[in-house]
Amino acid sequence: MQSVAPTGTISSLIASVRALGERFLTLIALEGKQAGLSLAWMLGFALAAAVLAITGWHAMLACVVLALVQNDIVGWGWAISIAALLNFAGAGGLVLMVIQRSRHPLFTATRRQLRRIRGGENQHE
Repeated sequence: MQSVAPTGTISSLIASVRALGERFLTLIALEGKQAGLSLAWMLGFALAAAVLAITGWHAMLACVVLALVQNDIVGWGWAISIAALLNFAGAGGLVLMVIQRSRHPLFTATRRQLRRIRGGENQHE
């Protein structure tokens, strides 16, 4: 004897799976778009800040170097070395800020939904 499943049940199951897949793809697409826009804004702000700050930073360093040399505190070599060290310290601080920003979790809603489907395992993501 063959058992025949009602066709309405199978078609509704397929429709439910398809709808679930579409919802997840929509969620992933929306979060991807949000992440892309956030990245674009961060890069734009970083570029604008860099352009605005570089001129002021170089002018300030030039003033410091000139003041050190004109007041016979240090020679040109030492004054320029101090300016270079200040530049490296500033760059290091910016790198630390980028590293700190990159630790924010991405795709939180998608990860939460996937955890729910898997039955809540690995809750520490």
